[in-house]
Amino acid sequence: MSRVEQFVRKANAIVRPTSATSRFVTYYELLEAFTKPGCPVCARLEQGSLKAMDGLLYEQVTDPTTRARLVESRGFCNWHAWMSPRIQNSPLGVAVIYHHLLAGARERLAVTRAELGMPSWWRRLWRRVTRKGDRPLALVGWWRDRARCPTCAMVGRSEREHLKAMLTFLSEAEFADGFARSAGLCLPHLCHAATIGRDHPNLLALLSGHEARWSELLAELGEFTRKNDYRFATEAMGHEGDSWRRALEVFVGRGGVFGSDRKDGSAGPAGVAQSETTPIERD
Repeated sequence: MSRVEQFVRKANAIVRPTSATSRFVTYYELLEAFTKPGCPVCARLEQGSLKAMDGLLYEQVTDPTTRARLVESRGFCNWHAWMSPRIQNSPLGVAVIYHHLLAGARERLAVTRAELGMPSWWRRLWRRVTRKGDRPLALVGWWRDRARCPTCAMVGRSEREHLKAMLTFLSEAEFADGFARSAGLCLPHLCHAATIGRDHPNLLALLSGHEARWSELLAELGEFTRKNDYRFATEAMGHEGDSWRRALEVFVGRGGVFGSDRKDGSAGPAGVAQSETTPIERD
């Protein structure tokens, strides 16, 4: 097993219940996440991403297999790359990785400049002879052909296993009570859980509490809007003061959890892979 595979397995173990022991750990990690603001799965995935990035940048940055994998992905996606400043002692690892990547990008840039330096008639003839009329410029093709961000891939697997654990543990009273007191899942994670657990016996219990949560948030948003009217501006702002922020997290999840890795280079979340929406088997 390569070191990068070992890294992914170790990172997944943070949130992935692969054995009785890890399922036990995941149970209490979720219970703890229920006591904090926002979507508990987002909270666990954010922590998992930070630990995974920390392990890679500190321990595996000089490993040839890991470096090769990062060359394939052209490093990290925008969101996970900017997670690195939050990690202690990450600058050296970032410098080593992107020194190597920037050298590769410079080579493709030189090739691209040479391509554009040819007479236009020669470029057209060359494309016709080689039958590569639609081939992108060297630099563009190199960037577009990148593999998925390794941290995004890890989070995608962990997300599925976390949601599966949520559905399974809801049968237990302590877990169900903790979840009832939590902020609930964000809309993306709730929809993902409903997709992979459509036939799960606990799906209805997972969905049921969210209608009341959202009704309460709707009322707070209305009150926040009312108190921003000049006629009521003297009224003190209460719990509804941050309702707009909580509404954002309900609809899109916690910032930086859903990676921004897109093949076309545009900003925005990547689509959910087919393997991530395959229905889970009932326990």
